[in-house]
Amino acid sequence: MTAFCIQILPDRAPDLDLDRVRQLCRLITSRRALAERHSIVEGADKQRYLNLVFETDQPDALWEMLQSVFYEDVQIGALLKAASMAMCEGESGWDDFRLLHHFDPEIELDTL
Repeated sequence: MTAFCIQILPDRAPDLDLDRVRQLCRLITSRRALAERHSIVEGADKQRYLNLVFETDQPDALWEMLQSVFYEDVQIGALLKAASMAMCEGESGWDDFRLLHHFDPEIELDTL
């Protein structure tokens, strides 16, 4: 199983509707064949964050869905792009994770 994490930094986009984010999470998890497990972890280390974690046996299909549902959403897509990072586990778990989206367009991204 492969885990994906979308880490949202709400302070980077104060107008981001986190209720809409949670609503979209429910949409994704309603398709259990694709996203088998899901959790939301909220915290504040150096800054406030919200981690959306999804696990799947179909990483390509799930990443495609995450991009479509979150980053292309008319209401929150642009704000989410400006306030989040998306990554997934690599072959050695989180030790060699792949960075798939970063709010800073200068950061080099990995491919799935």
